[in-house]
Amino acid sequence: MFPFDVRTALLILGLLYLLLPTITWFVLAGQHSIQVALWCVGGVLVGMAAILISLFDQFPQWITLGAGSLFFILSGFARIQSLRMDLGNPWRWRWIVLMALIIYMILLGLHYGLESKTSRAQFISVLGTVQLGYLASQAWRIGQIEQSRSARWISRVYMLAAAAFLFRLFYLMGVGTTALVHEGLSARFVSLAMLLSAVIGHLGYIGLHLDRSMRRELQAEADRARNEVSHHLGEQIAQLDRSRALGEMAASLGHELNQPLTATLTNAQVAIRGLQRKHFDNEQLIDFFDKIILNTKRASQIIDRIRGFIRPSQISHQPVNLNLVMLEVNELVADEARSRQVRLQFTPHSLPLLVTGDSVQLSQIVLNMIRNAIEALTQVAYREILITSERVCDRAILRIRDSGPGLLRDILPQIGTPFFTTKPTGLGMGFSISRRIADQHGGTLTIDNADGGGAVVVLNLPALSLVHL
Repeated sequence: MFPFDVRTALLILGLLYLLLPTITWFVLAGQHSIQVALWCVGGVLVGMAAILISLFDQFPQWITLGAGSLFFILSGFARIQSLRMDLGNPWRWRWIVLMALIIYMILLGLHYGLESKTSRAQFISVLGTVQLGYLASQAWRIGQIEQSRSARWISRVYMLAAAAFLFRLFYLMGVGTTALVHEGLSARFVSLAMLLSAVIGHLGYIGLHLDRSMRRELQAEADRARNEVSHHLGEQIAQLDRSRALGEMAASLGHELNQPLTATLTNAQVAIRGLQRKHFDNEQLIDFFDKIILNTKRASQIIDRIRGFIRPSQISHQPVNLNLVMLEVNELVADEARSRQVRLQFTPHSLPLLVTGDSVQLSQIVLNMIRNAIEALTQVAYREILITSERVCDRAILRIRDSGPGLLRDILPQIGTPFFTTKPTGLGMGFSISRRIADQHGGTLTIDNADGGGAVVVLNLPALSLVHL
């Protein structure tokens, strides 16, 4: 038989279970986790129990066995609760207190009531087997869910400790010795198993949480990368949508641009003929040149609007007057609306309606919604689009209502879903992109049937005070 002092082993076990939870706490303290605190408290309680039991013959039994057994019972519940909280299914605290109290009362009854040391020792062995076995099963579940080798090692070492207590239970049935501090094969097995659980269990627990921290960091980096890619792709899609919208409006824009260019050419030709024939005086020539300058500026403004609308843009955070956005978009679609015999009526808020954001992207929302309304009005004889803006508390609200046939109730929930469209040649991306832009500006974009007929689109954005103007 190799030399083995159970008292010394228990004392070493107690010191380890006081030292290792302390190290675990300092390593993982930055996580501010109640699970970590419970695990460490459970370890400290085991250490205190082991030290008290190792002093079995030096102090009264109510201190060594009584307090030691209570600490052992509480340690099991603390560590089990820690793992159950990791699994998202903690026990209720009042049930833990009730179970611990019932178990301790049974233990006191066996010791002081029946005065049966054998029954007391067997009960403690059963308790150790059940608690440590259940602890091992919870650690194994975490290992399976998180694919954690550290959790599996925790499970294995506590399963070994549970097996040691089970072996002690059967061992007690054949021998008269019941005190753990007495020499014996079961005492050695329990002491060695608990020593291993102290070291491997706490090192494995540290590894488990460090693995989680690393996974969280990797997941956060992956999420940031996905968000950056999604944002970049979203900007590209939004730009393509603007280009598509202008492509579809090419004929109208060409006609709108043709008007000032034609007027410029006509005025220039008339002025040249008048100069050649000497029919014009200076005032008449100045008037023709003023008209040429005016129409040239008008053409330049149209080109600037088109260039600004189609350029690639990142979301800027500048004060934007929604009233001005509406006026610019109205000018952009005015010729298309006239060609389709649609009357545009804009009633702006009496004061500048300021929001924070990007004027180009907000223009894209308004342009998409007005053009959708224009297309819807091709099905009816009376064609009118009413556009209003107002401030309600701290919100800027823009409404675009048409006199069209409205929307079918069963398709309303699907509007805004990518690639869903009610138009034969539509892509199903316009409203989805517009809603995404509204979200990025901290607002909402909704569509519904209007009272009295037609559809109404509402853009709701956080408003700025006039001091930002």
